[in-house]
Amino acid sequence: MKAGILSPIFSLPVPGGRGDFSVVKDYLNFLHRSGLSYWQILPINPVDAYGSPYASFSLSAGDLGLLDLTALAEDGLLARADVVAAEEKEDYLFEYLDFERAAREPGYAVFLQEEGTWAKDVAVFRALRRQYGVLMNWPDRYRIYDVNTVAPLWNESAVQKYAVLEYLFDRQWYALRNHARGLGITIVGDLPYYPGRDSLELWRMPENFLLDENRNPLYISGVPGDDFNDAGQTWDSPVYDWERLRADDFRFHTALFRRALKRYDLVRLDHFRGYEKIFHIPYGETPKEGHWAPVPGRELLSRFLSMRDRFLIEDLGTLDRAFYEFRDAFGFRGMGVLPFEAPGTISAYPRIYYTGNHDTAPLGGYVSEMGAFERRGWEDYLKKPISRENLLQYALERPEEIVIFQHTDLWDDAPRINVPGTETGNWRAQIPARYMDEKTAEYIRQRIGERADNNGY
Repeated sequence: MKAGILSPIFSLPVPGGRGDFSVVKDYLNFLHRSGLSYWQILPINPVDAYGSPYASFSLSAGDLGLLDLTALAEDGLLARADVVAAEEKEDYLFEYLDFERAAREPGYAVFLQEEGTWAKDVAVFRALRRQYGVLMNWPDRYRIYDVNTVAPLWNESAVQKYAVLEYLFDRQWYALRNHARGLGITIVGDLPYYPGRDSLELWRMPENFLLDENRNPLYISGVPGDDFNDAGQTWDSPVYDWERLRADDFRFHTALFRRALKRYDLVRLDHFRGYEKIFHIPYGETPKEGHWAPVPGRELLSRFLSMRDRFLIEDLGTLDRAFYEFRDAFGFRGMGVLPFEAPGTISAYPRIYYTGNHDTAPLGGYVSEMGAFERRGWEDYLKKPISRENLLQYALERPEEIVIFQHTDLWDDAPRINVPGTETGNWRAQIPARYMDEKTAEYIRQRIGERADNNGY
């Protein structure tokens, strides 16, 4: 029996407002003192204009807003470490970082040797994006990728700087991951299904997407209406050309998976249904005009069967028998999420149990928003009044081997990470420092101890 916590890095408390790598080591120490074995995070790739890491301009790059400026100063790469907002860090580092000294580090040459292909692409893309803005506004000579036009840009100062920053991001991240390993904490990462429309992947590899002759999407991604949302959802990401990906021996996704497996101990595959079939919405239309299209996911995923224990799949939503047959063929661990199930639901399929995810309210909010019928069902099952603490106890007494709760489940008026279908106020939830103190660690230890006692461990 093991327990873990779900908390985005950007939610950790720092003076600048948005959490970054500077507090991760202390947070890992807190998790260790709390007796927790798993830390699940959200993607650490760049975020979009709304702060979402699920519509990134690169599935491979790092979010430079997470860089630890104090550590860079201690390494002699910055003269000082000011308090800088995440969205201002790139400009600050361009102005003050000693790039020449960083580029002389032996690790930088190793980084370019091992990761040079994608790292150079990321650096060029970032530099062009810095100069011209979103991809659609680039000059034609750059907007349509051509290796003969792009290759000379590698010698540009801004491109070299972005390559160094990508190296420093990796260096800091792997140091933190090694610290977690030393504490016996497993990091659960997250791999989004699609990049954003304004993305490196669309620019560098347009052949992997269903586009017209002007490189505009033929279809965009989304989901059809269901019992919860009759209108469906539109995600605005171009959809993959899976036949082209298959013809290329799935090199694109194989590289993505391997990079994620290198970065994290466990990898959550977002929107796992998309590896069985995917919803296509004609560009400019609504989900009502969409249709399902098959995906050759069996051929791709069968290559990773030997590593099935390192994957976790998002098998949530309105699903059909074909999906379950597809999922069951691989044996990847699934997810059980408290608000999406009736009280006492037991699954024969291997899974990790969650009190919620980044799209649900913390337990305090879930209780306050609960309707009378749902509340009565929970109270009849629990034989006690419904409360945040009673639901947390219910989750920790579940039979699943691993239970993960949100850090924001620990107080009643905690903020949500994201409200699907809304554009403002998301991806900003902060954890007050008082909920990372020794009193909180002791509270978590006690609750985990109760889980062990109640489950006979």
